[in-house]
Amino acid sequence: MLSVFVVPELSQSSTQSVEGDEAHHAIKVMRLNIGEEIIVTDGAGNWVQGSVSTVDKKSFSISISLRGSEESRAPELIVVQALTKSDRMRETVELLTVAGVDRIIPWKAERSIAQEKEGSTERWMSVAVAASKQSRRLRFPVIESAHTTTQLVQRFAGNMIVLDENSSDQLSSVKFVDSDPVVIVVGPEGGISAAELSQLSGNQVRMGQEVLRSAHAGFAALAAVQTLIQRW
Repeated sequence: MLSVFVVPELSQSSTQSVEGDEAHHAIKVMRLNIGEEIIVTDGAGNWVQGSVSTVDKKSFSISISLRGSEESRAPELIVVQALTKSDRMRETVELLTVAGVDRIIPWKAERSIAQEKEGSTERWMSVAVAASKQSRRLRFPVIESAHTTTQLVQRFAGNMIVLDENSSDQLSSVKFVDSDPVVIVVGPEGGISAAELSQLSGNQVRMGQEVLRSAHAGFAALAAVQTLIQRW
């Protein structure tokens, strides 16, 4: 498959230039050559394709042969992820991105050890962009600022799939409505508290007998959901 590069805005002319860190990585690390066919996207689903026509020290250009736009898919796949330690959160964002998540909402869960720090959203978004390029995504996930339990309830009341290892109901029992977003709630390593479970109404389900780490549970749930809705 063709390599993907990112620009803030796509050109409407017959050529597209790429500059800055993106160009530096392509030229110095990937050794991009004239004539090589690539895709350039704005991360919002819009893209152009063409062959590299010029390579300078800090930029390169392509001659555009194709352009298009990838529409957002329904249902929207949202993962509410309890805040975890920094390295674990980076891993989670990467896994969710390559698994096709549309929106990530960090959650200030009662048992979350980590806290949202200044600049966290921007750092997580950088991870998501890199993972999107690796997985050939043209529409990048949205990463929001951290929510409290109250905010989640107000926003998604009754429409959440809460992963609870103690539930007697299975994920495969959930009924999906095509137009409704799928909201998967993943708790911290210490689990979701009884008080939070009482507030997070909707489907409280388990994923088999094995208990996954918080950083990996959302990835597994997304894979299962996309199979159930026949996207995979």
